[in-house]
Amino acid sequence: MEATEHLSHKQLAQQVLENVVDGVAKKTPFQRVLATCYDSLIEPDTRSSTTTILGFAARGLSDAAQQVVGGIVRAGTPVYGARYQERYRLGNSYFFPGGEGLGGTSPAIPSSRRFLNQGGWDHRDALLVPFWLDQRILGQISVDDPRDGKRPDSANLALLEEKASVAALALWDACSLDELNETDRLFQFLATSGITGLVVVQDERIRYVNDRAEALLGYDKPSLRSLAPWWNFLHPDDRPYAWHGVRSEGSRPQTIRAVRRDGRVVWFSVCAHEMLYRGEQATAIQFYDVTDRIETEAQLKDKALRDPLTGLRNRAYFDETIHLEIFRCRRYKRSFTLMIADLRSFKTINDTLGHQEGDRILAGVAQLMRNELRESDWIVRYGGDEFLLVLPETGQDMESLVRRLQSGIAAWAKANVQAALPFGVDFGWSTWSPDSPLPIKDLLKSADDMLYAAKRENHSGPAG
Repeated sequence: MEATEHLSHKQLAQQVLENVVDGVAKKTPFQRVLATCYDSLIEPDTRSSTTTILGFAARGLSDAAQQVVGGIVRAGTPVYGARYQERYRLGNSYFFPGGEGLGGTSPAIPSSRRFLNQGGWDHRDALLVPFWLDQRILGQISVDDPRDGKRPDSANLALLEEKASVAALALWDACSLDELNETDRLFQFLATSGITGLVVVQDERIRYVNDRAEALLGYDKPSLRSLAPWWNFLHPDDRPYAWHGVRSEGSRPQTIRAVRRDGRVVWFSVCAHEMLYRGEQATAIQFYDVTDRIETEAQLKDKALRDPLTGLRNRAYFDETIHLEIFRCRRYKRSFTLMIADLRSFKTINDTLGHQEGDRILAGVAQLMRNELRESDWIVRYGGDEFLLVLPETGQDMESLVRRLQSGIAAWAKANVQAALPFGVDFGWSTWSPDSPLPIKDLLKSADDMLYAAKRENHSGPAG
């Protein structure tokens, strides 16, 4: 009887693993997926914590690779908590670049495919996504061979971690031998988990709060339960999640903002699940803090869209943002002017004084123009010595602004550029309006034509 019952639990665990690898293979770029369930929980980053593999499921592995894994399982090869080293932790996952740090703690079955993307996935890379249970690990998802050749981005990592979180609950249910029913076991785990916050919402009020939610939000439990409606702790711009996302059963995790009691804005990865609480329909909202990840991504994006020499936005930013400006102007029936500024005789300055001095002059002119513009205006370094100025709610009459800019630049050049060198800035512009909604390429060409007409008039010689 005991053997039959144990076999039933093992079969249930195997079904969970099969569902996991199917989902990962379909929803992420990774073509090789291996999910394993351990015979017992292990402590991460601890050599003395050990277990064996209870079962596994795979997609995309060769027959030979699956035989290697099967042999490890049948031999009862120990798995050590030491494989999950804190220094390789990435969110709730572990990333080992080039296989560094894996050592003998994990069977290495490297991909036979070679990846050519610079900074992309290497065939020796390893990404392990554990099944976390109360800060211990019940198994893992291991992925490899991404179709796009890239290392995992935040969206794919969040999806993998969500699947691992759900799988952990299902595996715990499948392997548990106590008499609690499924809903009770699920709730018990979520409530006591040290990883995620949990609130249970019923009739627009919070009925249950776990300790982690209390710590993440900075409210004590009575204060959270007294909120009416419950979504008062969400950031005002993200409260639509309370009306739409929470009501979508089985909704995918979303990244939203909350406001702690001390006023600090934090980012959470959130998912919601329908459940029965004390016999009545309710919603369990599970969340964990991803503020550091979001802020890091924002810093990296800002760096990618900013010119390091001048501190201005760059061409990539213009290409990404100009369409939003057009959308705004079309919606509110306003115009904007696109102005091109080109430094006169800049090549002569570089050839005569050297590129280091040329860079100093370029950065100085960029800062001067930025200071002369309004807060609502934006300026980008579009090319070597060429700038684009986007001037919302302006029209064709731009001469006064141009005169002011040229006068300021002339005064700056007098103090900062050798007098013997010719120097100045030429301008050309074109205006977009709802009555004349030119495509971007035509707007740029019109401004460029005007710029070169100005250059010819000033007899400045060849551009740049």
